[in-house]
Amino acid sequence: MKKKLLAFFMFSLIVAAFAGSGCPRRAAPAPGPTEHTVVALLPLTGALTTFGENSSKVAELAAADVNEWLTKNNKNWRMNLVIDDCATDPPTGLRKMTSWHGEGARFFVGPMSSGVAREVLAFAGANSILYASPSSTAPGLAMEGDWLFRFCPSDAIQGPAIARLIQEAGVEHLIFVWRGDTWGDGLQKATADALANTAVQIYPELVRYDPGLEAFTVQAALLNDYVGDLVRKGVSVDKIGIAIIAFEEIAPFFTAANAHPRLRQLAWFGSDGTAFSAALIGDPTASRFAIDTKFASTKARPEALVAQSNYERVAQHVYQELGRVTDSYSFNTYDIVWSFARAIDEVGYDSAKVKEILPRVADEWSRTYGASGHVVLNAAGDRAFADYNILVVNDKLVWENVGYFDSRADLIKWTRPIY
Repeated sequence: MKKKLLAFFMFSLIVAAFAGSGCPRRAAPAPGPTEHTVVALLPLTGALTTFGENSSKVAELAAADVNEWLTKNNKNWRMNLVIDDCATDPPTGLRKMTSWHGEGARFFVGPMSSGVAREVLAFAGANSILYASPSSTAPGLAMEGDWLFRFCPSDAIQGPAIARLIQEAGVEHLIFVWRGDTWGDGLQKATADALANTAVQIYPELVRYDPGLEAFTVQAALLNDYVGDLVRKGVSVDKIGIAIIAFEEIAPFFTAANAHPRLRQLAWFGSDGTAFSAALIGDPTASRFAIDTKFASTKARPEALVAQSNYERVAQHVYQELGRVTDSYSFNTYDIVWSFARAIDEVGYDSAKVKEILPRVADEWSRTYGASGHVVLNAAGDRAFADYNILVVNDKLVWENVGYFDSRADLIKWTRPIY
């Protein structure tokens, strides 16, 4: 026992000697940069899949560029971008935002659809969650003081663009058909309001369908009946048009409409929900119907290129990743990620503080680097002004830009007239 005590005593002396000898100790590793999470809540499935895929690739590009900038400038934080699917479904979007909020996320890119953006509005406001949509356009969401910013213009501008296009086509009688959600209701009303004092008469029977529909035989038959009614009253088919406000369901809708030869004789008009739809050009029947009816869709036109624009960088990235021309909202996505990053870098991962400075930060950053051009947000937090490209499916099954609507002049400037 004495030997064991002596050995323990000697060992303690040795340890103490080394501790006081001044021998260098290995320093603890320095902590790495703090990670701040930004969630891109995008429609990777559902009725806006094409747009969601485009913006997911662009969000990844923007986050990589942000982190490269942070590294070069010796910043003490990095962006942790997470991409999640809201399925173009309001309840799913709310569930996903609630879950990520529970994980500590306070900043969201998206949702893209106005329906999902409205669904999460109250939860975001109650929990100080800042979210910025690249594509929500419903006029009813243009509210001051909420936690939603929109880097796209409201449909209060797109409605007049569609109305002008309808008039350019020589249409005198218009039939409306649209998806019955926040976005569809708002855009239909904005377009109808813009036609109120024109020579275009709106057919009294309106076709508002459930956004969850996947087959449209009933709706197509109704349209055919309404056209027949107008023809019986002496209206020529070349004076009848159909405005359809839809998302990717435009492909099955056109397939159903194709069963009625008379519907192929009319001029059809779309919106930003159908422009660049991959589902449409990927469906032989639907794409042929679009070509035959000169189906024209409006899409917010990127602003003039700024000094060091990232427009081409974004466009080339999506083409390399997905093999297609991207939509205008993906450029907004790039600018949202960067605006969040610059604001967080300035005031920290504090959504209330970022909310106060985001319009200024977006303005300052985008006037030099903006992919979507110079971003100016109005009092409601929406993009203040915009023009709209006119897009059609050409014989090569490519979405072609044939002109644009000048919102200030209220006229369409054609590069290739289609009427």
